Order: sequence, then structure tokens, then C-alpha cells
Amino acid sequence: MKELARYHPIISFIGKTLFYFAVLLILIYLYGYYGAGQEPFIYNEF
Repeated sequence: MKELARYHPIISFIGKTLFYFAVLLILIYLYGYYGAGQEPFIYNEF
């Protein structure tokens, strides 16, 4: 695969783009799944 990417920079670019896009989607999913920013505010109970 690396030899193919070396001879075809377009394939290398598309592969890296898809990889980083997948990582970005995973991070967005985890951010929503763990509810970052949705913790109850500590002063709401006063």
C-alpha cells in the first residue's frame, strides 16, 4: 500500500483525509456520548 501511495500522491491524500475524518467523527461522537458540558451546574441547588 505504501508503494502505491508513493507513486500516486492522490491516493495518499484521499487515504489520509478519510483517516482524519474518521478520527474527527469518533471524537465528536465521544464528546456527545459522555455529555461534556451537560453536568449540572454546582450552584443550581442553592
